[in-house]
Amino acid sequence: MAKKYKKLTTGGIILLLLLINMALLGCKSAKHAENLDDAEVYERFLNGALAIEWKGRQTSIGELFWDNNIEYCFLDIDGDSREELHIRDSSVYYVVDMKDKRPQILFEGWWSYEPVITEEECGVLHYYDGYGSEMIEFMKLNADGSTESGGAFYWSDKNRNGAIDETDSFYGRGDIDMEQYLGYREKYLTRRAEEEPEWKEKQLKVFETWQEAYIDFIEKVDGTLSISDNQWCECSLIYVDGDDIPELFFFSGGMAVGEIIVSFYDGNVRILNRARSGMKYIERGGLLYNGNGATGFYPCNIYRLEKGVFSEIGTGWYTERGDEENNICYEYYWEDEAVTEAEFEAHIDELIDREKCVEPAVLYSEEEMLEKLGDKP
Repeated sequence: MAKKYKKLTTGGIILLLLLINMALLGCKSAKHAENLDDAEVYERFLNGALAIEWKGRQTSIGELFWDNNIEYCFLDIDGDSREELHIRDSSVYYVVDMKDKRPQILFEGWWSYEPVITEEECGVLHYYDGYGSEMIEFMKLNADGSTESGGAFYWSDKNRNGAIDETDSFYGRGDIDMEQYLGYREKYLTRRAEEEPEWKEKQLKVFETWQEAYIDFIEKVDGTLSISDNQWCECSLIYVDGDDIPELFFFSGGMAVGEIIVSFYDGNVRILNRARSGMKYIERGGLLYNGNGATGFYPCNIYRLEKGVFSEIGTGWYTERGDEENNICYEYYWEDEAVTEAEFEAHIDELIDREKCVEPAVLYSEEEMLEKLGDKP
């Protein structure tokens, strides 16, 4: 007990010194930033030399993202005739603006947000497409960070033929017809490709070891979505691909984030996030599978991990509904096409052997996993 207490006390002292040092560096960086122009401040922020005030604390760019690879560009999205910094990874998109010579986050959007510029206007597009449905919402972003939305528009493939036609379901602010939906879709979705921003790629860190990389991920995932208060967060080390470096399995304890698989390859990390629990994998086979769903909707996703990169190689789903006699009926789809149950199962079997799939065998709390990672040579 005495040894453990000493370890915790020493760790507490080190943490306190780090926090004091970060505060001093933050003040120094802020003072130095006053003598720089906007481009220089953005460059220092992108390179991790300048922190940003976010959610009550000084935050570096590496702490804002789960992925280690990001994209960034510059464009004026709020109409103030000054270009803002736009940064994103596979999960989150930020707009960073200069206020009083200091960078500040103007907008944060998780999953499926992006900047869009058309001839008439510019703003932020929230777009989701999958499992026989689509959602489009365009928002004007003001200089003070407030947004103005024209409402969200939805399409559902009611006749299940994989195409948008008059017999489908359309709705937004009230019922709309196909022509109105397609007009909105053309304005904000189709035209986004006409003036695609010039994104540049950037790797935030180069990790020397996979232990260092996974410690970094666990610590920053707590700060981004504030999920560390959830007592059900669990972690494990699993072997998905064929090398000797394990992947990190992270369950957030909630469906908003679900499960995350983190890979390490050549000094870099990447993530796979599915907002459902129940991820399974073929040990050292490079394949992952999740067929869990709820409330009458059951998506099926199959992924491959190769050289640290996750790719989805198969997508299907099935739904349940009641008929006129209150019997439960199931409808199956694979890659946006209606199929029979037998065809649905066959598509899965072509890609992965579910009998070989396993779940993480040993689960640890975040604290236990951090200690385990820290103790490894």
